[in-house]
Amino acid sequence: MNPGEPAPTDEGSTPPAFNPEAFGKYYLIDRIAVGGMAEIFRAKSFGHGGFENLVVIKRILSHLSVNDQFVRMFMDEAKVSAVLQAANIVRVYDFGKMRENYFIAMECVEGKDVKLLLRKLAERRKLLPREFAVYIAMEAAKGLDYAHKRTAINGQPLNIVHRDVSPSNILVSYTGEVKVADFGIVKAANCAENTDAGMLKGKFEYMSPEQAHGADLDRRSDIFALGIVLHEMLTGRRLFKTDSEVKTLERVKRVDVEPPSTINPGVPARLDKIVMRALTREPDDRYQDAREMHADLLEFLYPSSPDSTQQLLSHFMSELFADEMEMERSRTESGSALARQMHDSVADTELEPEFAGGTRTPTHAAPLLPPKPPSRVPIILAISLVGVLAVALAGVIGWNATQPETVKTVTQVTQVEPTTGAISLKITPAAATVEMDGAPVGTGAAVVLRDIAPGDHLVKVSAPGFVPHEEKVTVEAGDKVRLQVVLQAARVAPTLSPNTPAQPPGKPVPASDPTAAPGGPWVVGVFSSSPSGAEVFVDGKLVGKTPVSWDDGAAGSRYGVEYRLSGFDSVKFTASLPDGGGNVAFDRNLTEKAVGKGKVNINVSQNHWGDIYVDGKKIGTTPKFGLELPAGRYSVRVLNKDAGLDQTEMLTITAGQTQTLVFAPK
Repeated sequence: MNPGEPAPTDEGSTPPAFNPEAFGKYYLIDRIAVGGMAEIFRAKSFGHGGFENLVVIKRILSHLSVNDQFVRMFMDEAKVSAVLQAANIVRVYDFGKMRENYFIAMECVEGKDVKLLLRKLAERRKLLPREFAVYIAMEAAKGLDYAHKRTAINGQPLNIVHRDVSPSNILVSYTGEVKVADFGIVKAANCAENTDAGMLKGKFEYMSPEQAHGADLDRRSDIFALGIVLHEMLTGRRLFKTDSEVKTLERVKRVDVEPPSTINPGVPARLDKIVMRALTREPDDRYQDAREMHADLLEFLYPSSPDSTQQLLSHFMSELFADEMEMERSRTESGSALARQMHDSVADTELEPEFAGGTRTPTHAAPLLPPKPPSRVPIILAISLVGVLAVALAGVIGWNATQPETVKTVTQVTQVEPTTGAISLKITPAAATVEMDGAPVGTGAAVVLRDIAPGDHLVKVSAPGFVPHEEKVTVEAGDKVRLQVVLQAARVAPTLSPNTPAQPPGKPVPASDPTAAPGGPWVVGVFSSSPSGAEVFVDGKLVGKTPVSWDDGAAGSRYGVEYRLSGFDSVKFTASLPDGGGNVAFDRNLTEKAVGKGKVNINVSQNHWGDIYVDGKKIGTTPKFGLELPAGRYSVRVLNKDAGLDQTEMLTITAGQTQTLVFAPK
């Protein structure tokens, strides 16, 4: 999925075939989304020396080009996005108008947005693992913090507010990167289009209370919206969505929210606290900037690191969207091949001007200059030159009227037979090096070798601490050979004392087996846990923290294993190692230690209601029945200014008991 408002009409079906087309200096190779306002394409651009670049083109529909307000919004999106050059924000490279369509050229993110990610998991009746939900929200917060604090060249704050933070505008790449997209309704100091007082812009179910009221917004509105997204990632349910927009807005205004753990008991209390702080009704009670929220999420993620979590998320995405990845790459490869043919066949044709849809220069005019590189002049300056260009263009049109009609030549592009093949490797472990015919060609867990000449090739996969794997692969033109390579752990046979037999009776060591050692084949046990960072004890001996590999076991043997992590119940199990050797994985989910809890019912008499605050944090509105709290002492406040109600009571929760508090307005 790539940035932009439109979404595919049916994400579960195969997109219709698309014939590549020239679009100025770009070649549209695949249509990936279409909506009522814009179309989204994958596109290629070509340069000297075989340079190619894959981008995304967001093109507004031609009938909207006459809508001045919409065009100003589109320009604002381009202007704001162009100054946001951060790893967690989709970058914008170019802006212009081609024929009747304004367009933005931006970074191509190969992956899916959070909306499609959650939809795919819902189809499988699964929840997004909480570590991934935390990581995605944490990285999105980093991108938003950068945007919120961006300044102009003179140091003046741009006061950027996204106003449309939602699952469809947070992208997760297949490599585990997270990027915020689509600043289409952004509020910023340098925007030409201003929102009238009381006008609502954005998706109702992802608005902050102040946004739903049509009030002025600042960065804290985006933090509330990110809290909604995190809540939905943890629970798999829509937080504010109802069957009507009016009801949805009312729920948003009331901030009718329960902690995620009420739906997903696997969410720990400290993560509940982060989500509920982001979702506080009053902006002053929320995180005051996205960096604060990022810091709390990072602390929750510990001891896992962002880098290790990104790698795990990459594997998760690759497994979840394996079919989609293959289809997308196939369409991109075929579309790129046709675009390359089109580019080579019309290499000397002049590109259309970016900011005009007028008549092309006649073929008998002066010699053509090389294509002009993308302008680095700020967009606002380029727009100010439109009037000057229009005068010059009028002169060209008048001159063309006196010239004989030019003959247009149409170049037919045909599909050519492929002359090369490809090899796709999936490798375990991830830190592997791939060689082909003696030359290094790639590293990592997934390596694709393209443009390989037909014939036999020797492929070698190696990694430190593992036995190299070599295989002769026959490649045919137009085919992709897929290899699944699992390296076996290598180890040097231990030095034996004079009194130690060379090998146990009945277990000979074949000289031809490079992985064999005294005692039989070697086995590598891979211990992992969720969350990671748990200490691993094998027969009472500490061997490391998850994830960790262990190769001291004997094939066919059984070992007692225990995982220990502070704040979580320990997990004990028996690890049975296979007789034939090899790799075997042991993955376990850790459960937070249970704390004695009690319940309380909170209500207001005389048919009134009030907002409930527990220890200063709002947790909902009355009536509230069966509110579960860990044993301890709490301050409970109920507030309804309109009813003259503002009362505070001290409450002691006893494990296993239910109490009732009733407040009465004066």
